[in-house]
Amino acid sequence: GLYRQRGVLGFYTGWWPGLVGKIPSYALTWTFFQQLKQLRDKLSNRPAHNYENTIMGCVASATTVCIMMPMDTIKTRLVTQGSAAAANVPYKGIIDCAARVAREEGLRTFYRGLAPRLISVVPMIGIQFGVYEAMKKVMLKRNNQKKKKQLMENGGSDFA
Repeated sequence: GLYRQRGVLGFYTGWWPGLVGKIPSYALTWTFFQQLKQLRDKLSNRPAHNYENTIMGCVASATTVCIMMPMDTIKTRLVTQGSAAAANVPYKGIIDCAARVAREEGLRTFYRGLAPRLISVVPMIGIQFGVYEAMKKVMLKRNNQKKKKQLMENGGSDFA
């Protein structure tokens, strides 16, 4: 039905709000994770265990979800407004949607669905960071072993 009503462009409805929400979300999550790693490194003189990286990923993700939830609500409203009843006045854009939701439904509306969102996103991103850091250790170790082998083959000289 979407193709018949709107053509190929109908499949891209809401891409702008989605993009506007995803890029800052990923940037914030990575920034929070790196900040947590730096703080953890100041408090401990050993490398982080995989479970610690997973926990830091969960904390970074939960913080990001709480910050970005209003944008997700706006994105969802904008993307789904075409399927709403014809009696509803469509939103004109991101700012109009945010202002109208806050005015007509209250600020709490922006955080409706926070718990399910946290339950679905936080473990996934925590595991992602745990695996990322574990694989980074494996790859760095492999790279260092390869460099050592090359140095030994070259008689200890980098210039051979």
